[in-house]
Amino acid sequence: MDKSLSTYYENVNKHDYQQELDCVNALQRTKWRINTPVLEVMRACWDSGQKWNGLEGKDNLPLPPYRFDKKPAYMNEAEKLEFKQWCQERSEVHKHNTESMSKRLAVEATLKLAEEYAQYDEFYFQWQLDFRTRKYPRESFLSPQVADYGKALLTFATGMEINTPDEASWLAIHGANSYGVDKISLVEREMWALGNTENALKVAEDPLNYLWWQEGDKPWAVLAWCFEWAEYTMAVGEGKAFITTLPCQVDGSCNGIQHLSAMNLDEAGGRSVNLLPSDSPQDIYQDVADAATVTLQAEAHAGNELAVMLLEVGVCRAIAKKPVMIVPYSGTKSTCRENIKDALLKKCKGNLPWGSDRANEAASLCNNHIWDAINNVITGAREVMNYITQIAVLYGTHNTIMSWLTPTGYNVQLRYFKKSSQRVKAHLDNKIVRLRVDEDTCIVDKSKYRTSSSPNLVHSLDASALTMTVNRCVSDGVEDFAMIHDSFGTHSPNMDVLNRNLREAFIELYQNNDILGNLYQNALIDLPEDVDVPPPPTKGSLNLEEVLNSKYFFA
Repeated sequence: MDKSLSTYYENVNKHDYQQELDCVNALQRTKWRINTPVLEVMRACWDSGQKWNGLEGKDNLPLPPYRFDKKPAYMNEAEKLEFKQWCQERSEVHKHNTESMSKRLAVEATLKLAEEYAQYDEFYFQWQLDFRTRKYPRESFLSPQVADYGKALLTFATGMEINTPDEASWLAIHGANSYGVDKISLVEREMWALGNTENALKVAEDPLNYLWWQEGDKPWAVLAWCFEWAEYTMAVGEGKAFITTLPCQVDGSCNGIQHLSAMNLDEAGGRSVNLLPSDSPQDIYQDVADAATVTLQAEAHAGNELAVMLLEVGVCRAIAKKPVMIVPYSGTKSTCRENIKDALLKKCKGNLPWGSDRANEAASLCNNHIWDAINNVITGAREVMNYITQIAVLYGTHNTIMSWLTPTGYNVQLRYFKKSSQRVKAHLDNKIVRLRVDEDTCIVDKSKYRTSSSPNLVHSLDASALTMTVNRCVSDGVEDFAMIHDSFGTHSPNMDVLNRNLREAFIELYQNNDILGNLYQNALIDLPEDVDVPPPPTKGSLNLEEVLNSKYFFA
C-alpha cells in the first residue's frame, strides 16, 4: 500500500460517518416490487419491434439503399454532391446502430430482470457510496436511478392509504411532471391531472392502442401514473379509500446552480433557480434560450443565413437545457456543442434545414450564443466555480492532495494522480501481443484537478443534502424513498413531509457550513506558507430562510 493511501485510511478512522450509514440503511430498507401492468405493456412493445417513445428500437435501422448507376469517378458535380450526402446518411445510420446497441442490450437485460423479480412480493436494493458520498444502487439495469423505462417498472411494495384529495395532490402533480407539464403552478398541475382523468382511464384500459401516454416527456412514467390514477379515480367514485404504491418525485431546479448560488449567497442566481419564492416556477433554461435568441437575432440581421435558419427552427429551452445542466459540473464548450447538435437534430426530426453537411457549423453557431448566454445568466455561479478551480490548481501545482469535510462529516479526497506507463510483451495464441500497463505515480494530476474540483465539491454537497433529508424524514416516520441525487420521492401522502425536510436540510447545510471559507482555511493549512491563497469571493445577500417559502425549489 502506498503512503498516501495509508494516510487516507488513517484519516478515515478519525471521522464519524454515522449520518451517511443511517441514510444508506434507510434507502436499503425500502421495499420494492415490480409494477406488473407496466411490465406487460413494455414486453409487448419491445417484442413488437416497433419504435416506441422512451424505448430504444429493438432492431437496427435499415441502411439507405445504393441508388446510383455509376461509380463516383464518373459522376458529375451534382451527382458527386448527392453521393456525398448518401454516404453521410449511411454513416449516420451506422453510427446510430452502433451507439444504440448497448441501449438495446440494456432494455433486454432490464426486462429479463423485471420478469425474474416479478415473482416476489417484495425485494430490496443494495446501496453504496462513491468517494463523494453520492448514493447508488448496486444493480445496473433495474433500479430507482436508471432510465425512465426502468424506473417505471418499479413501485413500492408497501402502500399508503389516500383518504382525502390533499393526500392525492402530489400523485396528481407527479403525473403532470412526468408528462412535461411542469412550468406552471402546482395548482395548475393538479388541475391538469384532473382534466386528463379520461385520458388516464382510456390508457389503463387499452395502453397498446390508446397512445396518449406516448406523447409525454417521460412516457413510461406517464404509463405507470395512468394505471395508478385510474385505480385512484375508480376507488374515489366508489367511495373507497385507495392504497397508493407509486413513488412521486420532485426535481431540483438545475440543482448544481442551486448549490453554487447558496455557497456564496448569490441572490440573482438563487432567484433564477427557485431558491426564492415566486408565484410561478422560474426557468433558467428558458432564460438562457431567450438570451441566446436575442444575440442570434442580431447576427441574423447582419446577414448570417445560418443564423436566420436557426431562428426559424427556434432556440428553445430543450436546446439550452443540457448545456446549462452540465456547466456546473465543468461541462466544456465542445461538450455543449455536441449536446446542441443532438438537440437540433431531434427538434428537426432529422430534417435539418441547413443540410447534414452543415450540422456541425450550425451547432457551433448556436453553441457560441448559448455559451455566452450561460455566462451572462449565471455570473455568480461562474465566480464560485472559478474560485474552486483556482484553489484546486494551487493544490495541483504544489503536489498536494486536495480534500474537504462534507457537512455530514465525510472526508472527501481528490485522488487523481498522473500515470506511468510500461509496455509489456506477452504471448497469446502463439502470437506476440504488446500491452500498455498504467500505474499511478505520486504526482497529482493538475489538469484533472482543474476540471474535476468544482463538480466533485458540488456532488459531495448534493449528496450531503440527500443524506440530511432522508435522516430527517426517517425521524418523522417516512419509511420508503426513491432518491436520485437531485430528485427525491416517496408516497404521495408523505410528500409534504419530504418537501419540508429537504428545504430545512438545504438551509441547515449552508447556514451551518461556510463551504468556500472552509476550502480557503484548508488551503492555508495544507499548502506551503509562501503560497498566496486567494480569499473567497464576497458573499451576496441571498436570504436562505426564503427557501422554506419557495414552492418551486423542488417541485
